[in-house]
Amino acid sequence: MRRDHRKLRTGCKQCRRRRVKCDEAKPSCAACIRNKLQCSFEFLTPSLPKLRQKEAKGNVLPCPWNVLRSSSPSQDIGLHHTSLDLHSMELLHHFTTVTYLTFSDQRRYFLWKTEIPRMAISHGFLMHGLLAVSALHLSILQPHRKEELTRRATISEHLGLPLFRQFVSHEDPETIHAVIAFAGFVIPYVVGSRETLTGRIPSLYDEHPHWFFATRGLLQMVERSWMALRTGPFGSLLERAPEFTPDTLEHPDDVHLLKVYPLLESGDSTSNEDMEVFEVCTAALDELRRLFRCPHEPMRTRVMIAIHVWPGTVSQRFVELMQERRPEALVVLAHFCVLLKKVDSCWWLAGVGRRMLAAIDDALDLEWKPWIKWPLDHPLC
Repeated sequence: MRRDHRKLRTGCKQCRRRRVKCDEAKPSCAACIRNKLQCSFEFLTPSLPKLRQKEAKGNVLPCPWNVLRSSSPSQDIGLHHTSLDLHSMELLHHFTTVTYLTFSDQRRYFLWKTEIPRMAISHGFLMHGLLAVSALHLSILQPHRKEELTRRATISEHLGLPLFRQFVSHEDPETIHAVIAFAGFVIPYVVGSRETLTGRIPSLYDEHPHWFFATRGLLQMVERSWMALRTGPFGSLLERAPEFTPDTLEHPDDVHLLKVYPLLESGDSTSNEDMEVFEVCTAALDELRRLFRCPHEPMRTRVMIAIHVWPGTVSQRFVELMQERRPEALVVLAHFCVLLKKVDSCWWLAGVGRRMLAAIDDALDLEWKPWIKWPLDHPLC
């Protein structure tokens, strides 16, 4: 006897086309995952309707729920717009109630809780970046949903990246604030979504992007657009610190940083090549000492600022020395890892300093290991 077959009306398009049962799991059903198909549930937004003239110029990308409301039924790709809207709203709510607290101290909560989400409503690519970071954070708090939320973060980030890259190349003053905000979200996204890769020594030749260079790129964008950013929501973050030298302020960690300088001193038999290496590494160490002592912020904020600033202030030659695995550069980088260990309680930096130090330790010969004893021994905070 032929078994009765119930018609599928709510499954994904791929399952309905193949006439197989769909478990309707989102963002991708089990059948599509098993058969390596691109499930229609993976799309956070349906095809965009014809944009208004202003939007067509690339100034604004409608946020996901605005697109859904303006789409006609004929553009439906098998998604229930109500459930999709709720997924996005869950992540937006999580960001504005929990995640924003992890990005700043109390003095700047308004920026992350209100200003940036408000900006994201007018810039779809920024909304995607915000939702991606929120999804990663929520995946840590709800580990039973880790696979689902990590996939959602990946989709959101990939939806936002193309327009972000377009705006980066234009450097339009009207969008620069949203561009900088998205670039700021890229760093925790790269770190938080690739926890097994965060222990690598920075190299431009890696297959996967390294957060060190994302941080470096962010600072370069800030420097280029400093005056425009000063007049916007990021103005409070861009107050230049009072000028001071590393020797003008006492700091308990400075005694350990000072011990690195003998390694970088040239002697009578020092080659010209080594002298150049010493000069480059000394400059990087000087800047690191200055940031360790930064006096105008609370300790945790000071450390977070240093983590974001130092990668952008070191010279291109120092970056090359790290890639070449020059021991002197790796020793300085190891002392930077102390800053990472000081904020190990931050959800997206957890374990990053420890893993990078382990990679440096593996790269150094036995004779160099005493120079990184303090970074290795420094406790996680």
